[in-house]
Amino acid sequence: MIISPDTENVLDYLDQAAGQGLRKRNDMGVILELSAARGGHEELNTLVFHGRHLHNLYSTVRKVATGAEGYATLEREFAAAVETVRDLLAKVMVDADEEQVKRFETLYYQATQGSLRNLIDLAHDLGVLKGVQNERKYGDAGPAGE
Repeated sequence: MIISPDTENVLDYLDQAAGQGLRKRNDMGVILELSAARGGHEELNTLVFHGRHLHNLYSTVRKVATGAEGYATLEREFAAAVETVRDLLAKVMVDADEEQVKRFETLYYQATQGSLRNLIDLAHDLGVLKGVQNERKYGDAGPAGE
């Protein structure tokens, strides 16, 4: 898929906002291009929101000891968030060409640790985009509780 100059500019900005760069830059480009082509801004915003949520849950799960109080609930919530992001990603990919669909299926939908890691990396990048959106909306301070 050809990434437009506008999307490249957005990706460059997100790379800077991420500090060490985006983890799945090319896939973020595909997601942004497909969303723009379809006029799927609400769909993209929903994916971005849930992507950030998934990455936040992942960060929390990593910090909590297995067997700690609430760990099982956290695990269930994490698994549900993974499925939500996968479902939303599939909606964004509905108009993608077959090659891109197969690539995303291989990277994000397999029942493997590698696929889950890829999804977490993509969720990180979606979280960066959400952070930029919040910064634009609320300023540097962010909304209460962020």
